[in-house]
Amino acid sequence: MRRLLVAAVLPAILIVACGSVAQDQPPTASTSQAAARTNDALVLGAPEGTRIIDANGKVVVDLGPVIGGPGWTVAFASDVDGTGNSALRVIDARSGKTTRTMQLSGRWSPVAGYGTGYGIQSGPSGLSPSGRWLVLVDPRPDRTAFQIIDTSGAVQPKRIDIPGRYSFDAVADSGESLYLVERLQGTQYRVRVADVPSGSLVPGSIIDVKQVTTADQNGVMNGSYTTATAGPNGDWYFSVYQHPTKGPYIHALNTSARIAECILDLPTFGNAGAVEMAKQPFWSLALGKQQLTSRLYAVNGALGQLALVDPYEIKVKQLATFKVPAPSSKPAAFAPQSGAAVSPDGYRLYVLGESGIYLIDTTDLSLRATFAPGAAFRGLAVSPDNGRLYALAADGRSVAVLDARTGRPAATLQLASAADSIAIQKP
Repeated sequence: MRRLLVAAVLPAILIVACGSVAQDQPPTASTSQAAARTNDALVLGAPEGTRIIDANGKVVVDLGPVIGGPGWTVAFASDVDGTGNSALRVIDARSGKTTRTMQLSGRWSPVAGYGTGYGIQSGPSGLSPSGRWLVLVDPRPDRTAFQIIDTSGAVQPKRIDIPGRYSFDAVADSGESLYLVERLQGTQYRVRVADVPSGSLVPGSIIDVKQVTTADQNGVMNGSYTTATAGPNGDWYFSVYQHPTKGPYIHALNTSARIAECILDLPTFGNAGAVEMAKQPFWSLALGKQQLTSRLYAVNGALGQLALVDPYEIKVKQLATFKVPAPSSKPAAFAPQSGAAVSPDGYRLYVLGESGIYLIDTTDLSLRATFAPGAAFRGLAVSPDNGRLYALAADGRSVAVLDARTGRPAATLQLASAADSIAIQKP
């Protein structure tokens, strides 16, 4: 499991010049009165920056190079001074103001450079699911070293040096287990764990306890990362990988118990042809809850394939298909950053296709409607009141605001600069 993200937490690693609150910036959107009356705050990420906009498209906060915490109410920035030492700033993401600073000896960077992260369907942010623990990496290529930081400030940062070539995978909410990916040849890899209190690498690999796995006897697995999310209590991480010949599977890592399980019964695993392989980037994971029960959806809007996964029993409970335009074996024109989203009430699943947005009824996994069938989008977010659906255009230059129940357009927010990810800031 090379990359992880947490849809319920919605953090990300993204860039802008420096943290500040935008002043007197004119709106950059055409909106309806209904859209303008909302208090939704959208988090837009791009290679050059992360910004918060309101329902009119006005930039209200420019966060700077940050790692987004739970619900985007807090963010973290790692700055390097002229002496080569680092400072980790804790930022109020609603105001852009720094609330606390922690000094670190040496140069430390976010685990995946600056790009998208948890909840935005790409690489890891370095945060634990609760947001308490943050991992930074030594950027020098001749060593592997990490800083494990308690963002509450209650525990002093812990440096761990690991001999060999490893990259960050995940950190447990307890702060005691640091999961690393040991990259081997091609798409082969092993998942290892470092014991944080002792600062040492635990012998052996993390492999499937049920031996239902793509790994060999040495714990070497084979696959390319697509997307990931955390389970309902933060113990499990679910990642979709594409095996080079067999197709997609889910690798589930229990960060508390230091075990893993593989889910090999996704719809196309074992019989993936050229079309299925070409549309691999459209596999998305979305965690939702109906009443008190959490449900995990693995879905591909380009193929019209859906699997309902029990995040407690770690197995597929139901498979479904829905009608989409016939896909081709041509590579996807773009890879969605958040290709699926569940409404807060848990009863609607929104899925991005190569064009259009599919509305799935989660009670029976049936297709109920197709929104904006002629348009292409790269990201989705649903308002906290279940009323509005925000869809980031494939070119990143506008956000379509739709009625989440009917798909009726409410507004189009024209962005001053392109974004590649979208999320909702917690009210």
